[in-house]
Amino acid sequence: MIKGLIFDLDGTTIDTLNDIKESFNKALEEFGYSRKSRDEIRMGVGRGFRMLVNAIIPEGVSEEKKEEIAARYKNIYRENYYKTSFAYSGMNELLKELQEQGIKLAVNSNKSDEFTTELIRRNYPDISFVAVIGAREGVPHKPDPATALEIADMMKLDPEEIAYVGDSDVDMMTGKNAGMKTIGVLWGYRDEKILKENGADHTVKTPEEIKLYL
Repeated sequence: MIKGLIFDLDGTTIDTLNDIKESFNKALEEFGYSRKSRDEIRMGVGRGFRMLVNAIIPEGVSEEKKEEIAARYKNIYRENYYKTSFAYSGMNELLKELQEQGIKLAVNSNKSDEFTTELIRRNYPDISFVAVIGAREGVPHKPDPATALEIADMMKLDPEEIAYVGDSDVDMMTGKNAGMKTIGVLWGYRDEKILKENGADHTVKTPEEIKLYL
């Protein structure tokens, strides 16, 4: 029986893509590079800041210049990360209902801990999460299961009593690596094929279907 749910952030609980896209494109333009499309940036999201930078900055750019662009992006994003990011339709209602049923809830993201905690606070002020944890120095990023297992300890649940919910291959691998059930959401940044190839036990098209699955 599932007694706890760990949710990803980008593409799962909150649509953050537009703020990421606009911030990164502004940084690229300032350094004289072409803008990237929504799809190009979408495929870089979810693997952590460094992987996003490597995926988006053009090949051949020196490491020194890459660091300058990355630093500029981070500064721009810090000023804009909440402006057009929003909770997915139906997610707030789902979390409230699960909370009322006594299901333990948490968030685990590869987005920096600073942005993760603030975005969840702004978008889900009425939800009492057991933990909201983003990327931290010295702690391996997903798909390493370290943080997922840390959250399981905080929930006081065994991994097999928890479902990991996300929109990416990284999320499905994280859940599997932690010994948890995995639910892939189809409203995010990856398609069903990628989710199933990377271990999704179940896929859902709406937040309501998560409740029905449980």
